[in-house]
Amino acid sequence: MPSIDGITIQGRRAGQPSGFADVRETVDVTATIRDVETPLEELVYQWTATAGTFSGSGRAVTWTAPDAAAAPPATMTLTLTLKVIENYGHPGQPKLFSQDVTRTQTLALHDSMKEVGDMSRRFLTEFSKPQTNQDWQDIMKDFKASVCPRPEFVDDEREDVIRHYTNFTMHAFTIENPSVTLHFGGACAFRNRPGDACASVPVFWDSTDTRDGIRRISSGIDHIGAAYSTADSRWWLCSSDFESSASFSHGFYSR
Repeated sequence: MPSIDGITIQGRRAGQPSGFADVRETVDVTATIRDVETPLEELVYQWTATAGTFSGSGRAVTWTAPDAAAAPPATMTLTLTLKVIENYGHPGQPKLFSQDVTRTQTLALHDSMKEVGDMSRRFLTEFSKPQTNQDWQDIMKDFKASVCPRPEFVDDEREDVIRHYTNFTMHAFTIENPSVTLHFGGACAFRNRPGDACASVPVFWDSTDTRDGIRRISSGIDHIGAAYSTADSRWWLCSSDFESSASFSHGFYSR
């Protein structure tokens, strides 16, 4: 009787967690099989999944994810199933009998670039409403210090958010579409802040510092670092770092 000891699902990007896939991504799927009676190459392997497609045959195959994932914060969990069939019979006779064993493995399917980009844009939009949103917990609802490589950056960001809605009036703002890069265990290009992903978001703020009454235009790129939590099966934001393109910006945004 064959035994399936385990199924491993592993993407090909450096540092990518196992059991994780992005939409349209092809990952390697490998089963560990034991059978004391029949050579492993003589077993029949049948792979199925709740979505996506398999390529190849045998103990090691590839699986390509579908084109869409669940909308955050929901996680789309897919199940990959392997059925191993052992055909047998009397020596020298046709193999008229069979027995089989089945095992499943789940994976979390994401659209990481969209998820990180949408969270980043939402955070910066709420940050830009100091007159109407003065709830740092709501503004930062997609941050989680405990999963971030530098938890203190989340604390720093919370202090900046509070200072912003306490001391600034916003006259107009624009938050443009983010450009997102994935690099598990890497860092954002600007100031080398660590994270598994980085969103670069063009921003424009027309605001007044109420402490001195000075009104300035601040524009540039806000770089937002993110980390993936396997335990939560979701992305979290970790840091925000503004790269100014205007020498007359409020210094508050760039520090």
